[in-house]
Order: sequence, then structure tokens, then C-alpha cells
Amino acid sequence: MHGTRFKWFRKENLLLRNVLMILILVSAIGLVVLLGYFYLDDIYLIKTRMDLQAVADDVSQMELSDKVRLETQLSDIEAKYNFYIELYYPRDQLIYTTDTNNATFDPQPEEKEQVLKPRIMRILEHTDQDDVSYFETRQEYYANAKYIVFGTLFKSGVAVELYASLDQINDNARTAYWLFFVAAMFLIAVILFVLIFHIVTFTIPVDKISRITRRIAQMDFGAVCPPFRLRELDELSTNINILSSSLDMTMQTLTNRNEQLERDIENEQKLRENRKQFIASASHELKTPIAIIQGYAEGLKFGIYDDNPGECYDVILEEAQKMNQLVIDMLEVDRLNSTKIEPHYVDFSLRERLGSFVAQMRNITIKNGITVQCDIDPAYIAHSDETLFERVLSNYFSNAISHCEGEKKIVVSCEEIDEHYRISVFNTGKPIADNDLMNIWNSFYRADKAHSRAEGRFGLGLSIVSSAQQAQQMLYGVVNRANGVEFWFDVRKAK
Repeated sequence: MHGTRFKWFRKENLLLRNVLMILILVSAIGLVVLLGYFYLDDIYLIKTRMDLQAVADDVSQMELSDKVRLETQLSDIEAKYNFYIELYYPRDQLIYTTDTNNATFDPQPEEKEQVLKPRIMRILEHTDQDDVSYFETRQEYYANAKYIVFGTLFKSGVAVELYASLDQINDNARTAYWLFFVAAMFLIAVILFVLIFHIVTFTIPVDKISRITRRIAQMDFGAVCPPFRLRELDELSTNINILSSSLDMTMQTLTNRNEQLERDIENEQKLRENRKQFIASASHELKTPIAIIQGYAEGLKFGIYDDNPGECYDVILEEAQKMNQLVIDMLEVDRLNSTKIEPHYVDFSLRERLGSFVAQMRNITIKNGITVQCDIDPAYIAHSDETLFERVLSNYFSNAISHCEGEKKIVVSCEEIDEHYRISVFNTGKPIADNDLMNIWNSFYRADKAHSRAEGRFGLGLSIVSSAQQAQQMLYGVVNRANGVEFWFDVRKAK
């Protein structure tokens, strides 16, 4: 709706928009002048009322006993604001007046005959401000002069009345209005001059340049920008002409190299797919270490491991180091097809390593209601790459947790076969379909697609197992059992 309403304004050329801007500015200034004509008197009257109240507050702070200082202060106020001041004490006895023809100031009139005479005026309007203050409009009996009067009673018992001439207020308002009117007319003239100058020297040339660049954008390189008087615009016109010529030559070159560009695009698509695969693999591999760290951190937070927090810290640090090493190894696994990874073989106890891993996964298995059984002969000493071993075991175990059903049981076992140990990870649950058994080792292949997506898995875990075992030249596989699935992998014996 709004887009249709302002469609004309957006599509019209720059010249018409500048003209419309001139009309808006002139109209705005005219409106302000018109408002001043009708309301400036009221504004001045409000300002005078505020000044009268402020002066009354100042007078209330003065000392009546210091006659010389009081007369000086009151005279300064009268000169500054052009107000008339009358002081009464009590309220019906005048002790000070601005009228120079009257008697002088007498702070204690009760000690002698009262000689000060208050102004005699006719009250035209009376408005109570509060219990002790009021505003009045008064007029002299024998003249047309009108005043706005503010009166109040101080806590000391002294009353004050301040007079401001309405004629003078109106004169000031009219003077201010005419000054404002002249300034507004001058401002309008300046705005018109600046905008007209802007239109002639900038808007019209820019509109021409815009039309020519539009043609260039439509691959019409025959359009040429004319020279302009303004140096900056003339330089812009020259640069656009140079750009147009360069674009024409570039387009011809691009046409000749179109086939090469298509090949580059295909290569870029392949690189993009590789990046996606790497990110997916990293996400899959980092999930288990992060879960371990989170489990131990939550245990520390809720006081589960208060008896031995040092062990939790060690596990968290160890898993963080593993994640760091895992990222480095992922780069090497990604290069398996072109570069062979050199495993770093060490000897370690399978009982300790598998038991430690199962203990680390305890929080996750308990959370999922899974019972884990791990009984390994302490004499089994493996000779393998620790990182690749952990990677294979982590993927198998994570896969077992994800697919564990029925009895909710995972069994980690190990048997000796010639010069190798075969480690098996069995989980109760549904068997793998026959047509999936050979494909599950492929990257991004997911036998249970809906289940894998729900867990945020990308089908890379078993592919990484395959790469890790091939890097060590060791066997691996999967077997469907009567009540579940068993994944296995081989490791070398220590000599």
C-alpha cells in the first residue's frame, strides 16, 4: 500500500523532487510565521507572568531592615524587567512604591503617619494562583494604560504587588513578530537561492549522468557523458566515460573466457561441497567430547563431584585438549584419499583405556537410561594410535547410544585374535537392514535418516571409522545379532 502511494515520488526525476522540497520548506516557514502572528502575544504574556513570579520569589529573600540595600536591589529589578513594585506591611499599609512622585521608602510605617499612596486602579480581571497569590488585570482610572499585576503575601507578613504594562508587552510582541517575519523572509530568499543554484549546477547534471549510467547498466556503451561547468561533475563525467570504455573491453574479454569461467564455477562448487563435508565431520566428532565436558561441568555445578573435583577438572581439560587435537586430525583425515596419515603408535592397557572411556560417558548413559557392561582382560596391551583409537571408539559408542533400544544395554568386549585384539561395541536394538550394511561406511550415508536428522547427525561417524582403521591398516566391521547390533574393530598387540 505505502509502496504504491509513494511510487510516483520515488520514480520522478531529481529536479521535480527538489522543487517539491522547496515548496515544503517555504510552506513550513510560512506556517511558523502564521503561528507567530496569532500566538506571539500569548507567548509574551506567559513569559511575563513567569517573570513576575520569579521576581516575587527574589523579593521574598530580601531584608526589609536594610533600607539602602533594599532600595538598590528593587531599583535593579525595576530597571531590568521594567516592572513597578509595591510593598505593603501589613497588607493595607504601603511601605514602598516605584512611583518616584510618592514618598520615600518607610520600612516601619506604624511609627509615624503613613504618607505613601498606592496606585488607584480599576480591576478588570482577577485570578487566584493559590491561597496567597493572584493575578489581576488592572486599568488606570484616568488613562487607558492597562497592567498585569501579580500579588502575593510572604511568610514575614509583607505583601508585594508587581505591575507589568500590557501595552509594553504587546509592543514587544509586535516588534519581535516583525523581526521574526523579516528573518523568515530573508531565510526563504536564501533557501530559494541555494536550492535554485543547487538545481542548476548539480541536480540537472546529475540527472543527465543518471540517465547515461542507466544505459551503461543495460550494456549500452555507446552513451557518452557531456562536459559540465562544475569541476567535480566534469571529472565524474570523464571517469564514467573511461569506465564505459573499460567495461566494453572487459565484456568482450569475459565473453571469450566464458568456458573457463564455467569450469571455475564447477571447481568452486566442488570446493564448497568439501567445506560442507568438513564442517559436518567436525560437528559430529566434537559432539561427544563436548557432552563429556558439559556433563562433568554440570556435576561440578550441582555438587555431584564435591568429594573429588580435581578428577573432574582433569577430565574436562583432557577432553578440551582432545577436541583441539581432533580438529588437527580432521584435516589429516580429509586428506586421506591423497595423502597417507602416519599414525603415532604407543602401547596402552585396553582395560584402563576402555574403562576410563566408559566412565567418562557415564553421565550420558545414565541420562538415556542405558546400562553399560565392560569387562576387559587386564593383560591386553594394545599398540595403536591413541587419537585414532579414541575416535573409532567414540563413534562406535555414540552410535550405540543413539540406537540403543529394548533392554537399553551396551556391552564393550575384547577378544584376542592372532596378532590382534578385536574390540566390539554391542547395543540392544533394531538390526541394520541388509541393503544398508555395506553403505553405512560411506560419507553422509544414514540408514535411519529420520532418526539421524532428529539427533543432528550427518552420517560421517562410520566414514571416519573407516578412514581411521584404513590409516592403520586394520580391519573393522558390523554384525547383526539376535537382539541388537555389534560393531567391531581390530588393534595391534603390543610386542
